[in-house]
Amino acid sequence: MTQKILVFDGIDDSAIKELQEAGYEVVSNPQAKADDFAGDPDVVGILLMMYKIDGAVMDRYPNLKVIARHGVGYDNVDLEAAKERGIVVANTPGANATAVAETAVALMLMAGRLYDTDKRGISDEKAKSYAAGHPGVQVSHKVVGILGFGHIGRQVAELLSGFGVKVLAYARHDKDVPNGRMADLDEIFEKADFVVSTLPATPATTKLIGETAFKKMKQSAVLVNVGRGPVVDEEALIIALKAGEIAAAGLDVVEKEPISPDNELLHMDNTYVLPHVAGGSLEAKEEIAATAAKNIIDVLAGKGTKNQVN
Repeated sequence: MTQKILVFDGIDDSAIKELQEAGYEVVSNPQAKADDFAGDPDVVGILLMMYKIDGAVMDRYPNLKVIARHGVGYDNVDLEAAKERGIVVANTPGANATAVAETAVALMLMAGRLYDTDKRGISDEKAKSYAAGHPGVQVSHKVVGILGFGHIGRQVAELLSGFGVKVLAYARHDKDVPNGRMADLDEIFEKADFVVSTLPATPATTKLIGETAFKKMKQSAVLVNVGRGPVVDEEALIIALKAGEIAAAGLDVVEKEPISPDNELLHMDNTYVLPHVAGGSLEAKEEIAATAAKNIIDVLAGKGTKNQVN
């Protein structure tokens, strides 16, 4: 049997080279539809992007041993189904932390100052009128609440150190916060000028930031989400933005992706939206691909991986 690794089109060439040098045949396809996962007894590993993998898909690959997510999130993989089948699921924590953290800071600046609305105001009278009445706020010397203080959250705090901010960090366990301290959600929602979510999507975090949270926030507050879309109750966010309960939002992720051109968030003057590209820098793509490939090689070699999530 020629052992194969299924990867997605566009994966960094370094990952393909690493897998091939380890003796595996690499099979690439878009990983966009069911036919891309039609099954193959020779496939022993999958380097996965965003396609949902459940037990039914796993069963198409009777010799599958490892699924390596290209990124940190793994909510598109049924972990229990993988565990039942003896399949290791791994991710790449920290590999894109700098890229995502830089995007978080950029969204704080873009949404906080409404720069995109200013730009559109050059040719759009409605945007020009909105911008004239909403000058936006600076990041410097503000209180920044960071939800999730892992690789990305800590990097956001580090990047913000030059802005003289005070950080209020929320995480499951207490951690050292050099330019601030740990805090609970209520304190963050009530005191933060910027609320930055780096949280993954889990049953506990789904719609964690919703109507109750928005009513606690300052009217001048800016919400930034670079974690996962479902963490924010999108309907409640739109209502809060329209009602002026919060000032603005900067989003790299939304509830349903890819984002629809009809999504109301794209047409609001106090919202700046990106199409889930925070972790997509050249450097991050190279690092993520290399880490994911190593996860596969190490698991198949019987070494296991410290990045296993199931």
